[in-house]
Amino acid sequence: MTVNERALGTVHTRADRVRARRARLVREIEPAPRERRTKPRRKRHPRRRHDFALPTGVGVEARLPALPAVRIGPRLMTIMLLAATVLGLAHAFTSPGFHVGRATVLGNRLLSQAQVRSIAQVDGELVFLINPEQVVERLMQFPEVLTATMRFGWPNRVEIQLEERYPVVEWSDGGRIWWLSSDGVAYIMHGSWPNLVRIVTEEPVLRISEQAMEPVISPEVLHTALLLCAQLPEIEALQYDSEHGLGFVDTHGWKVYFGDEGDINQKILIYRALAEQLSDQGVRVAMVSLENESASYISVER
Repeated sequence: MTVNERALGTVHTRADRVRARRARLVREIEPAPRERRTKPRRKRHPRRRHDFALPTGVGVEARLPALPAVRIGPRLMTIMLLAATVLGLAHAFTSPGFHVGRATVLGNRLLSQAQVRSIAQVDGELVFLINPEQVVERLMQFPEVLTATMRFGWPNRVEIQLEERYPVVEWSDGGRIWWLSSDGVAYIMHGSWPNLVRIVTEEPVLRISEQAMEPVISPEVLHTALLLCAQLPEIEALQYDSEHGLGFVDTHGWKVYFGDEGDINQKILIYRALAEQLSDQGVRVAMVSLENESASYISVER
């Protein structure tokens, strides 16, 4: 310790000097104070203010509390649309108003309405789930149906329009009766039908198969049968023979065969001329063959 230090009253021991030095070092490395971060203020939505003026005599204006303005964002709009779609579908699937009660059937004469509905299988079904192509395909598998169409009406109306194959021939094929349309398609009888040409065979000759739409006999045979019955109304029933074709037993008891094709009008003229000539001569005829009009022949009883 020096004299000057004593005189000034600044006496420092070695320990004091060490503490002073450490204090200076702490002050030098003290970190700078952190800046206070302030959170950004939320953007407040504008509020709607409604001012109402009281009557003139009162002279006071009342101000109601402001209401917050609601903004619908894209997410909220998507959620609302999705919820509305789900509710709409749930209502459609559960509401009886969208289920077909009973389909309307038009154009049917051979098949009853109950038969058509049974084939279509749309009664009680949800109208949105009906596939019209499948319904038409099921109907077209029946030989009685020529064409079929479907139409829908709001909310659950279904209309089925049919065009049927009408029969022209009633064919007794070895004892089993079939109705045949003009294109040679066969199907079972449906009650009674007017003005059918009757054809009878002793043995089955129709080509009945599992393919219901395939002709069971040539349409040319049916066309010839129609012409014969139109020109010779006295014929009650035609006969068909695999060898001689179409024929009948006339009023004289003769068996007359016309074949399956050819000029049927010319054959009828030849038959009438032969019938008149043979009847005048008193010839006992067993069979007259007009299968080939240019080479007809007569078989006489002995």
